[in-house]
Amino acid sequence: MKLLARVLCIVAGALALSFLVAVCVLIPAGQWYEVNRARSFDDLSDLYALSLAVQAIAAAIGGWLGDRLFRKWRKRQSDRV
Repeated sequence: MKLLARVLCIVAGALALSFLVAVCVLIPAGQWYEVNRARSFDDLSDLYALSLAVQAIAAAIGGWLGDRLFRKWRKRQSDRV
């Protein structure tokens, strides 16, 4: 049961942080870049690849944060008993 809860915390953290990064940073920055700076489809494809890399990094950091929160939660439970 602990393993399932830990995996769920990691997945929830990864999804939450990657969603926040996409909505708050990547979408507005991509729209601005498309309107103001992009000159060709090559520029847009480079931006797409960069945004995928940023989203993957955000997911990894979110998973790490989810794991840390799970460990703190488990430690608090064991301290109470």
